[in-house]
Amino acid sequence: MIERRLKTLIYIYLWGALAEDTVLFVLAWLTPELWFRLLHGAGAPSGLEVALVRRSAGQWAAFALAQAITLWRFRKDPVWLGVAAGVRFSDLFTDLSYLLAAPSVTRLGRMLLLPPPVLNLVGVVIMLRGYRQAGRKV
Repeated sequence: MIERRLKTLIYIYLWGALAEDTVLFVLAWLTPELWFRLLHGAGAPSGLEVALVRRSAGQWAAFALAQAITLWRFRKDPVWLGVAAGVRFSDLFTDLSYLLAAPSVTRLGRMLLLPPPVLNLVGVVIMLRGYRQAGRKV
């Protein structure tokens, strides 16, 4: 059984991550021009830039789906907490890599891209703790 405080953290984290990944997907897929303007202060992106940001959008959509399923299923099937931990772990270094590789990033871009690696690590720890507690027989 997962302790109440940890279960609350799991819900808060999963709902927040679901919202974030959904917004990132919508922004990157539907309005890549806005993405580049807000995060890079750039004008019209090239076709390849749009394709790559939409590739990232596909990943965020997968994250959102995995987290939505985890919210729905983890009480009956705690293995989904492990899935959510894997999703967050897979995104641990992507924002740092993006910041290092991008030729220009706005102040807003830095503010939005710096916290996620830390938050992803926190999410991995929370989900794995929940999975471990759910597996314990009390």
